Amino acid sequence: MTHNDRDQQAPRSVGRVARESLPAVDRAIADLVEVAELVAFLALLRDPTVRRPWREQHLDAYARAELDDEARAEQADRTDEAPGEHRDAARPDVLDVLSGVLWRSEDLAWHLSRAARVEPLRPAQADADPRPYLRRAAECVPAAVLGWTNGGEIAHWTANTAAAIRADLAGALALNVDGHTVKALCPWCRGGLAGGYTWRVRILVDEPAIVCESGVCQPSAREVGTWWRGCPVWRFVDWTWLARRLAHLDERRAALAPPPPPYASVQGSTGRAGTPEPDGARAAPGILDGRLDEDVIPPPTPEGTAA
Repeated sequence: MTHNDRDQQAPRSVGRVARESLPAVDRAIADLVEVAELVAFLALLRDPTVRRPWREQHLDAYARAELDDEARAEQADRTDEAPGEHRDAARPDVLDVLSGVLWRSEDLAWHLSRAARVEPLRPAQADADPRPYLRRAAECVPAAVLGWTNGGEIAHWTANTAAAIRADLAGALALNVDGHTVKALCPWCRGGLAGGYTWRVRILVDEPAIVCESGVCQPSAREVGTWWRGCPVWRFVDWTWLARRLAHLDERRAALAPPPPPYASVQGSTGRAGTPEPDGARAAPGILDGRLDEDVIPPPTPEGTAA
């Protein structure tokens, strides 16, 4: 059995397959409705003080060196007239995505309204809400498709445009999980030659899976479900077992680790752990070696402590 045959026989994601099997009209309406819900969350991210979702990018040594070189060049070019970057009142990248959603939604709603013989909405301003145009486009899709002989082309054009808008929003909201770095050290290759995080989330056969991309990972056959391009793969159904396996290996490694060096308590401390003390360090008594009341403070005399 070849690798392609195994991919065809592997189970597929129910939600993803359900959407792909829908007609173009239904896919377009579903994407437009989802975009109308997601755009409200993206609008909240215009404020720089709002914490935004993010997906950690995996950068190799060359990419990091290039970014560092660009940062050093930007700092070297700063002058009194050009002090450099400053904190904006709104995130420019979020504004760009919102602007793209608005003009695509307005264009889509205008064409579908004309095709459905409905009065188009008024032209939108630069900071308008795209949701009315998204709702109008979703309402006009069935009539626009059924009212023309080339209704199939209209349906596929609408579905492709709605899918593109949805992809832009998913990227801005960090909803794309493919390529995400899992912050866990692979217990079989220990991070490969570089000793870093080598697990990536990949969408394989329309399902998320964890792939170790170190290039040297060779777990046993009973510890890995399948392989992809020479890399071990743990499918989504195996993630529970994988988490338990990691916890078991961590407990085993902690049990086999040597005990920590002894810590000596210091008199008069605040209750925190003491500092490591080498052997024989307490051979010579110090000035505060447990005899503070006896040696430092003299005993009272019959005439009083002032004598």
